[in-house]
Amino acid sequence: MLTLYHSPGSFSSRILWLLEELEAEYAVEVVSYPKADGSNADPRNPHPHGYTPALSHDGHVVTETGAIALYLTDLFPQAPVGVPPGDPLRGRYLTWLFYQVGLTEPLVYMKGNKLLAQDAPMSYLDGEMMKHIEATLAAGPYILGDRFTAVDILYMSLFEHARPLLGDSAVIDAYLARADRPARRRATQRWQPATQR
Repeated sequence: MLTLYHSPGSFSSRILWLLEELEAEYAVEVVSYPKADGSNADPRNPHPHGYTPALSHDGHVVTETGAIALYLTDLFPQAPVGVPPGDPLRGRYLTWLFYQVGLTEPLVYMKGNKLLAQDAPMSYLDGEMMKHIEATLAAGPYILGDRFTAVDILYMSLFEHARPLLGDSAVIDAYLARADRPARRRATQRWQPATQR
């Protein structure tokens, strides 16, 4: 049994989207998200710091978005949203998953908190990263070319959230327009709080 620990309004929404793309059977445990000082963490959440997402699979816990995305897509190797071992795209898939969680998301966070202005090397890296992403998407329509994968779920959700920070980009705007997918609409309809519908 798959159980996702989810806090509405957090990035665990992208794992809901992924689960719907996989057509997986799963349960959702809605938990509170901790405050900046760590208080208000939900004791039901198995994440060591109380964050979401966290995933339990038959009692085995997986945390961190990239790890969960890889775990789930490997669990459903026939689903086109993943790239299984042996597939020629596997190397690119792994590279972009870790590029997103290890480089893109931290740099976007730094930009949003105005930390890049104080760090010239990281500011340069941010510019080069965005050039690389835009060039990749210009050859798109998705990060891996014609194939929509979990990598796109992570990038689309991040870029939608951080769109004002990214500057003018027709390529990014066209990419985000492709985020309106049936699985995402299902996830939103099933799990968005009633007050926001």
